[in-house]
Amino acid sequence: MAYTRNTENGGLQGKIVINTAGKYEWKLMEWYRFAEIVGKTGNFSGKTILSGGEADDYDTAAAALKTAFQAAE
Repeated sequence: MAYTRNTENGGLQGKIVINTAGKYEWKLMEWYRFAEIVGKTGNFSGKTILSGGEADDYDTAAAALKTAFQAAE
């Protein structure tokens, strides 16, 4: 899939939440537009999860999310 990052809707967006096991889950998402998907016609928009993980504490999850942000820019 080829697409253009949709910076009007935030472009890259990170999220950290605590789960029921008491661990911190993090995700890095990217909003896109003008996507061309093999086997489909037209332009599509939406978001995709680029990276994610789980950590025992918030600081570790935040550091991992920051690393993912830097890699995606």
